Amino acid sequence: MATLNIKEVSNRPDKPQSAATFIKKILQEEDFGGDFKAADGLFESHFVEVIYDDNTKKIYKRSSDKKKNQKLVREYIKRGEFVKGLNITGKFAGQQNNKVLKVSQLIKTEEFGGQPSSGKKINLGILFEKQLFKKMYDCLEGKKCIGPYAKAANYIIKESSKSKKSPAVKFEDTGKRNTPRPIIASSNAVYIKPSIPDQHGALLSDIDVVHKSGSRSYLSLKYGATLTFMNAGVGRILIEKEIKSGRISNPAGKALLKALAIDEKTFCNVFNKYGKSKFPAAQAKPDMRLLKQLLSTGIGSDYWMVHGQPSGEVHFWYMDPRRNREFSNVTGNVTVYYGGKSGNGKRIDVEFKNNYFDFKLNIRNKQRGLYPSHIMLDYISKDAVGKTKIR
Repeated sequence: MATLNIKEVSNRPDKPQSAATFIKKILQEEDFGGDFKAADGLFESHFVEVIYDDNTKKIYKRSSDKKKNQKLVREYIKRGEFVKGLNITGKFAGQQNNKVLKVSQLIKTEEFGGQPSSGKKINLGILFEKQLFKKMYDCLEGKKCIGPYAKAANYIIKESSKSKKSPAVKFEDTGKRNTPRPIIASSNAVYIKPSIPDQHGALLSDIDVVHKSGSRSYLSLKYGATLTFMNAGVGRILIEKEIKSGRISNPAGKALLKALAIDEKTFCNVFNKYGKSKFPAAQAKPDMRLLKQLLSTGIGSDYWMVHGQPSGEVHFWYMDPRRNREFSNVTGNVTVYYGGKSGNGKRIDVEFKNNYFDFKLNIRNKQRGLYPSHIMLDYISKDAVGKTKIR
């Protein structure tokens, strides 16, 4: 079974969730308890001694003062990249004597992204897709359509059939298709292939509704809070060798940075000076033609969004080709966070919005390396997209 390490629970300023979980458990903040799973059994933590790069040490221990605990949480996360040692003092359940464990002696449990004790970790998005797919067939075959997602399945069948003016006759699970949607850039264009937004519906589909007429309705299934419109590799556009030189020279890389109003020199410094510098956020004026081209293809059109909620509710709306221009518009400020929100991460975040979505675009490495490998566009949808909330 995998164990924790210092990097996972301290020095990940670009992903502070595990660090926050760790220190909140130690301080027993919010709904976290102070117990950890270890190879020798349940370990009840009392406090942690943190050793920093300059060999200074600090004890993080629970206080009766809630504000003091919250301050300690913020401080621990902020100083995370400088941690080089963690010694947790506590005792094993049922024993009297205190023990000091290193973080590597603690098991990586589910709350840190590990596997649950019961076995394989459940992917809730895949579970949602399987349950909805089965329920749609129950409804189509005239079975008593009850239980989780029954109303959603029935509504989806009827609305998609109404849209195509043809009844649904079968469904196809296309989620395993994994059709690539690469980013394409040149000196005067930046888009997600294909360049026509309407052609993305079939590529984004997890379930195809096949109608009597032979036409299809495409369902793109999402689940939970973190939703992504695009996830494309940028290693051939934002080239590591060029970033190391401090200058992006290829036209495609320049166009991508121009689309997002990212300063070239600061962009390179974020990665070249990682761990040594902190960068401020900046208000930006992107090239709106390029940015809207990227957004319109990244979002795509001609498909139904089916967004499952942990509550069991399903949000359902059509990504209408006629509204793609509105959906990909940008209103208000565009903010570039060099080094992420913390200012010292190995990433660039760009935030902007319109009447339909709050967007957060990030450029970072997804393989635990330093230099960027991917560009991702996360979003939160708003009611103006025309959601039907099916309970």
